[in-house]
Amino acid sequence: MHRSISALFCLLSLAGFGFADNLLVNGDFEQPLEVGWTDTVVGSTGLFSFTRADTLGQPTPGFAASVYKTLASYASLSQTVDVPGVDLTLQFDGKLEIGGGSSTCWPVAAFYIRYRDAAGASLGNTCIYLHDQYCTWANSDTQHLIDITSPGVWTPFTLNIASELANLPGIPPSSVGKVTFDLFSFDNGT
Repeated sequence: MHRSISALFCLLSLAGFGFADNLLVNGDFEQPLEVGWTDTVVGSTGLFSFTRADTLGQPTPGFAASVYKTLASYASLSQTVDVPGVDLTLQFDGKLEIGGGSSTCWPVAAFYIRYRDAAGASLGNTCIYLHDQYCTWANSDTQHLIDITSPGVWTPFTLNIASELANLPGIPPSSVGKVTFDLFSFDNGT
């Protein structure tokens, strides 16, 4: 069976310069996932699940969230927030795992940071991902892929959004009015 487990994440924190508060709703997953987060499943083939627990092995105390999908398309747990500018820092612990895979059926576990204008239109994204060798995704002027080299290991991540946008010349920083955070589990085949 080809499968992908998109990240176990705990304590997603997005703070702007001069902002002590987390801009995300329920970024620590202390409340049920329905608070602040939207789950989406595309492709009814295969299994999927969204889990919130304090027993997922995360290194920091508290709750974590997990998104799991097997076969044909994806499952996603996401949240879009208005941002006061791009001088923001994202911090979280994450663990990405995948299983199976072939040239016609390859999995990806990812965490997307999707940049949007004030109206919500997509401008591009940063994708922190673990992928099967057959994955065909590529960097572009509006997509930056950050490859994970330690699958199955809880890893602390810090991403300065303003600095990250330097990797995306097709996205004017002044155009970013919203950011979507997306725990993403994908499989392209059946």
